[in-house]
Amino acid sequence: MTFRSLLLLPFCLPAVILAADLVQQAGNTDDDRERQALLQQMAASSDLNDAQRKEAASLAEFARRWNESGLKFYTASVRGKPHRTLGEFDFGVAKDSPLRPICELYRGRMLAWMLIENSTVRTNPKESKWFKDEAVASFQRVKAAFPHNTVARMYLGEALPWGAVPEKVAGAPEWAVLQREQLERLGEIIRWWIKNRQKPETGEFGGGWGDDCEMWRWWSAVLLGFDDPQITAAQLRFSRSAVTRPHLKGGFNTAVTDVEHAAEDTTDNLVPLMALEPENAKWTKWGLRLGDFMRDVWTGKNERGQMQFKSFYFSATETAPQPQRGYDVIANVGALHPALLAWQKTGDSKLGEQICAWLDTWVEATARAENGKPAGILPASIRWPDGAVAGASGNWWEPIKPGGYMHSYYLWPSVITEMTDALMLAHVMTGKDSYLAPLRSMAAIRLKHLKSPPKELKIGEESWCADQLAPRRNANSNTGGLVKTLARFKALTGTTEFDELIALEGAEFVIRTDEAGKRELESALRESLAALRVNFPGFTSEVRSTDRCMRFVQFLAEDYAFDDYKGVTQPKHELLYRMVTGDKNAPRFPQMAVRWLTPPKDIAALVTEASTTKFAAELFHFGKEPREMTAELRQLKPGTYHATLIVDGKVAKLPVETVKVEKGRFARITFSLPAAKLATLRID
Repeated sequence: MTFRSLLLLPFCLPAVILAADLVQQAGNTDDDRERQALLQQMAASSDLNDAQRKEAASLAEFARRWNESGLKFYTASVRGKPHRTLGEFDFGVAKDSPLRPICELYRGRMLAWMLIENSTVRTNPKESKWFKDEAVASFQRVKAAFPHNTVARMYLGEALPWGAVPEKVAGAPEWAVLQREQLERLGEIIRWWIKNRQKPETGEFGGGWGDDCEMWRWWSAVLLGFDDPQITAAQLRFSRSAVTRPHLKGGFNTAVTDVEHAAEDTTDNLVPLMALEPENAKWTKWGLRLGDFMRDVWTGKNERGQMQFKSFYFSATETAPQPQRGYDVIANVGALHPALLAWQKTGDSKLGEQICAWLDTWVEATARAENGKPAGILPASIRWPDGAVAGASGNWWEPIKPGGYMHSYYLWPSVITEMTDALMLAHVMTGKDSYLAPLRSMAAIRLKHLKSPPKELKIGEESWCADQLAPRRNANSNTGGLVKTLARFKALTGTTEFDELIALEGAEFVIRTDEAGKRELESALRESLAALRVNFPGFTSEVRSTDRCMRFVQFLAEDYAFDDYKGVTQPKHELLYRMVTGDKNAPRFPQMAVRWLTPPKDIAALVTEASTTKFAAELFHFGKEPREMTAELRQLKPGTYHATLIVDGKVAKLPVETVKVEKGRFARITFSLPAAKLATLRID
């Protein structure tokens, strides 16, 4: 006998009222633990028969696992089966049961996060539509049964405001007001994860090591830009634990898999460790050791006598032998980020020679037109062992056939600015102009495209490549966005070579301090803040894939394609990172000019100059009393510098005005920041 049939029995009226009331409470609450407790209460109720208690117990157990197990525990039900199998998940509840709408709440969330997480599902038009439609149908059933359930309404597009808007402070510039609130909201989200999800023993956050390790990327404005003791400690706890796991004992992943997954256990843990503990030689040495894997395992001389990766599937001891995996891809640079940082810090000549020999291969392949690739365009992949520009099914731009695993991640331009950043660094380290050739040729192609947009784009041709090199306004990734590498190059060297292109790409991606630039910046910040002011559960309790903590909004987009957020905006956490650190690109290969050794509360910072010989930043403190500040300067080359703090157009007295930078060490300067006044710190 189901609950529904029970409702038809007049002699069971008290039990009916009890059951109906508990079902309504369980369905209308937005607290998953309260829902679990109510279901457990129903499962233990003597007013219900065995069949009814069994249904309640089954759903209560699912709710318990939802609250206490790994965030994606339910995906085991589709392992080895079509993804759509998830829509048929067995909750142990009859279809006509009053408990069924509660099942629909979980079903809708599971389908929604499969769509958000899985690029294979998301980039398939039929699959993405099915998952979106089915999830929406589930949430509509929930809304009909439980109109007070705000979580279901959020998935249906109703924005849920959260948090308080800080009080206005006279004299605060608009950019500072907008940035301050976002930093504090990001901090609140991060602290929610630490309090509610992080395991004290291992530091895990519940999404699995491979997803949890990516969370620091969206933490970066707060984590790397400032020093919040609780947030810094949480990241160190996680990363220190992550790198001690048995499969990394030899220094790299022991399992052969694609580079994005093979490298994340080292790259996405060593990089934040190197950034947060720059004095710890252990992390630098580990970065240098990656050069040994590069030399002994991953690369070899191809038939043209050039060094290249033999595959984009590899481990600490071998590379995949399958021909379809025998490509050197743009994303292979991701395995080398800690090595690049170690090379930059130490100048190790042995490692530098290896990296440069590999980059030489890419420089040469960029210059030539081959297999449909235009000359001057960085290839998507270089085939092993013949060294030809090539891809799957004859298409130079896709190393993996459409529909294949991780197709969209490796599809050109893939993480192109990670490769162009490596080329830029090689130029800075060696002085060789050859490493700038790909940047120059692609910049010229992009500039031509902006000045004379073509009427149509044909995939694989030069005009299509130029269009793909655009920075993406709603995506936080290194896909496209050549200008971010050019801006890094300009910041480090002072060159004006790419100024025309930089000016055309927009202040959201290259921060400018002129009036027009600040207006653009403030417009981007308003858009970002609007996205961050709503749907707190979408950043926290609703997240089932921790590598997608900022991407709930993708479910609401008109188009679910990879990194396409048509119709919606996600918070621009990388813009905040660039503002506060002076870095010009994403944090996965950080080039921070500064780290402010103070919590990200009641403060805003805008780095306006960040070369190797100069530093400048505007600062505004929203507190009521002066604030003691320390700036850790990270890009200045060795030498003696003069520090100046300007407040209201007047030079303020500093405790120490001379800053000495020693080789291999970061310098610090301590000063008092006045309350409610715009100040400018200059280091010359």
